[in-house]
Amino acid sequence: MKILLVGEFSGFHKNLRDGLISLGNEVVLASTGDGWKKIPSDINWQPKKFKGRLGYLEFIYRQYKMSKNLRGFDVVQFISPYQTFDTRFGLSKLCYNNLMKNNKKSFFIAAGADPIIWQFWIDKKESKISNLINQTNKFDLDTKLVINLLSPKERYRTIELVKKANGLIPIMYEYAEPYREINNLCPTIPIPINCGNIKLYKNNVNNKITIFHGLNRRGAKGTDYIEKAFKILKKKYPNDLNLIIAGNMPYNEYLEFIKNVNVIIDQTNSYSLGINGLISLAQGKITMGGGEILGANELSYKNSPIINVKPDVTDLVSKIENLIKQKNHFPEMGRKSRDFVEKFHNHIDIAKKYIEVWESNN
Repeated sequence: MKILLVGEFSGFHKNLRDGLISLGNEVVLASTGDGWKKIPSDINWQPKKFKGRLGYLEFIYRQYKMSKNLRGFDVVQFISPYQTFDTRFGLSKLCYNNLMKNNKKSFFIAAGADPIIWQFWIDKKESKISNLINQTNKFDLDTKLVINLLSPKERYRTIELVKKANGLIPIMYEYAEPYREINNLCPTIPIPINCGNIKLYKNNVNNKITIFHGLNRRGAKGTDYIEKAFKILKKKYPNDLNLIIAGNMPYNEYLEFIKNVNVIIDQTNSYSLGINGLISLAQGKITMGGGEILGANELSYKNSPIINVKPDVTDLVSKIENLIKQKNHFPEMGRKSRDFVEKFHNHIDIAKKYIEVWESNN
C-alpha cells in the first residue's frame, strides 16, 4: 500500500510508520515535528526562510502547497480532525479537503483535544477528564483558543470532516467515548511503540529512588498535584527519594534524560497511558499514570503494570510510599513493564490492525 500519514502526536505516526514500512508498505509522514519535540518526518511544513509575520505566511503557504501536491495515495490518515493544520482563514478545512479529494481513502485518528471530545467531557462531568479540562483551561490554554475550541462553528466543521472520511480510529477510551454514536467509528487501536528504538535499562536503585515527572502541559498532566505530593515526600523521605520535575525537551534528549530514572509519573488526569508513559514502560521504568479499568478494558489489557493514580495529593503520596517498600523488586517490575509494551503495543502488530481497518472500511 501507498500510505500518507499527516500530522504528529508525540511520535505516534512515526512509530506507526516504522511498523507499516516493516510490513513492506510505502509510507510518507508529513508534519511539523510536533513543535519543540522535533520528531523527524519526511515532509515538514515549518517555515524555513522567514520568521515573525513573514514566517507565519510561509507556514500557511507550505501547508496549502503540501495539501495540493500530495496525491495518489491508497490511504491518507490525519492525526486529528482539528489539530493537524492551522485553523485560521479557513486553511484547515481547505487542506483536509484537498488531501481527502486527491487520495483514495481517508481516516482520522481520535487523539488529543478536538471540539467534539472537549464538549463531550465538559457535559459528562466525570471526575478525571472533567478535572483535566478544568486544569487545562486554567493553566494550558489561552482564552481565544478555548473560545475557538468550543465554538458551534468548529464543532460542526469537525463532525462534518469526520463523517466525510472512511473512518475515525480512536487510540484510547478517552477519545473513543465521545464518538460512540457516529456511523464510521472504527475499533480502538492501541498506540504503536517501536521497542527496537528504545533501550531497556535494568531498574536498579542506587542510594535513592529517582522519580521523574515530565513538565509539559501543566494542567492536563496534573503537575500541581504532583508538586504538592513531592513537597510532602521530600520532608518525609529526604534520604530515600530523588524527586525531579523538568520538561519541554526534544524527544531524543528526553530519552537520554530518563534512562537513569526509576519511576515516572506520566499524568494524574487520564484513564489511559499516553506515549511518554508507554516509552517509560518500554525502558523498564515503573510508570504511574492513567490505569483505570475503563481504559484497560478498551485496549484489552491483561495484567497491566501501570500504577493508576488520581488527581489527589494523598493518593500520590500513598502510592509512592508503597513503592519505597518494593524497591528491591524494581528490576523484576521493570522487566514486566517492557514485556507489557512489547505484547500490547508492538508497532508491527499495531500496523497490521491499521491495515485491516483501512482495507475493511470503504
